[in-house]
Amino acid sequence: MKLLLTALLFVGIFQLSTTTEVDAKSVDQLQKEKQEVNSKHKNVKSELDQAKSRLNNIKEKQKNTQSEINKLDSEASETQNQIDQKIKELEKKESEINTKQSEIDKLNSEINQLEERIDELQAEIKKLKEEIEVLKEEIKEQEASIEKREELLKNRLRSLQKNGGDIRYLEVILGSKDFGDFINRTVAVNKIMEQDNNILETHIQEKKDLEANKKKVESNKAQVEENKVQVEKDKETVTAQRNKVSEEKKALESQKASLTAEKNKLDNLFVQLEDQLGMKDTQLAKLEEQEEELHNHQMTLAEKEENLRAQAAAFDKLIAQKKAEEERKKQAASAKKSSGGNNGGSEGSKIEQTSNFSSGFIRPLDGGYMSSGYGKRSCSICSSNHPGVDFAKAGTVPIKASASGVVARSYYSSSYGNVVFISHIVNGQKYTTVYAHLRNRAVQTGQTVSQGQYIGNMGNTGNSTGQHLHFEIHRGEWNVNKSNAVNPTSFGIR
Repeated sequence: MKLLLTALLFVGIFQLSTTTEVDAKSVDQLQKEKQEVNSKHKNVKSELDQAKSRLNNIKEKQKNTQSEINKLDSEASETQNQIDQKIKELEKKESEINTKQSEIDKLNSEINQLEERIDELQAEIKKLKEEIEVLKEEIKEQEASIEKREELLKNRLRSLQKNGGDIRYLEVILGSKDFGDFINRTVAVNKIMEQDNNILETHIQEKKDLEANKKKVESNKAQVEENKVQVEKDKETVTAQRNKVSEEKKALESQKASLTAEKNKLDNLFVQLEDQLGMKDTQLAKLEEQEEELHNHQMTLAEKEENLRAQAAAFDKLIAQKKAEEERKKQAASAKKSSGGNNGGSEGSKIEQTSNFSSGFIRPLDGGYMSSGYGKRSCSICSSNHPGVDFAKAGTVPIKASASGVVARSYYSSSYGNVVFISHIVNGQKYTTVYAHLRNRAVQTGQTVSQGQYIGNMGNTGNSTGQHLHFEIHRGEWNVNKSNAVNPTSFGIR
């Protein structure tokens, strides 16, 4: 605008210089005004040069910050790979430790079984020795009894040999005095003979028992010796397995120590990853700050002036629409009154249309999440003020008008990318909403829109660090300093 005035002034001066009827005083005054315009022009040019220099510095910072973020991404990815590799190694080591522990448990179980077997064999040895002692006592008694019986039998044999054997028994029977005596003598002889037979049979049986006991003693002694040999073998096996268990435990402790060391390394990697991610968050916050600075500085004076001019025109249109609507209502009411009839309700004004929310504004998108809030940045380096909120969501995301109004401006901005400014009058109050970084624009400057109407898709145009919607609400008119910006969450938009 100032450049245009300068050009017009130059044309006027040129025309005046060609007019011979101009007095000296008028020329001097025009010359002075020309110098003032030139001075202002130089000041404006200087401001523009400084603004360009600041923009170049911000862009260079943004480039460096993005490079740092990419580097942190690469380092975080490498750290994550190391973590994944460590986790696999830890899982393998834990599997080996579990296998080793199972082997140790198995060996301990075998040792317990062998020790139980040794205890059983030793108990059996003790029992066999006790049986051997009992058998020895029985053998002694049997040998003494047999010796006495043999002596008795020898005496009987000598008596029989001396007296003629059975003839002596016959003489005893035949020497009976009568039949009764005969019977008595016969019974007595039979008893003697039966007793002799019993003695003989007992003698024979005791000899057999004696031999059996001697064999059992020998068998028990052999079993004792066999058990002793087995006990010694089992003890050797137990000792060998205990030594093996001791070695396995040492190896297990070594593996556990190695596992603990690896877990400590993994913990350190997790800490390193958290630090890297924290640094990335810091850099992203710095990038958002730089993006906001670009928003603030990169918008040219001409762009700002055009936004203000277009916004004024939009509000003029809204006011005119409101007046036209009120006039139409008056005429309709007058016609109704004069006719005395009921013509039915008329359509409501687009300008007065509001949402079901008491605030009059709706969320400009469905789904997604708020990636950046309104106001001062929360981190130490983020000193800039964020005059709106950011919404993020992947894919194709339709954006809609938060309230009914007139599109003040729909254009491509070097900072905001595809951006739409909409002017509103809600409950008698002027508002302006801004929708930045759109992928495309579906509305034109000067177009009247309804609340919820599609105005474009979420994008990543202009100075943007990823697909998102930058959304602003201004109570009153939008201005260069954005002093009228208010927090959208106060209207229930989250």
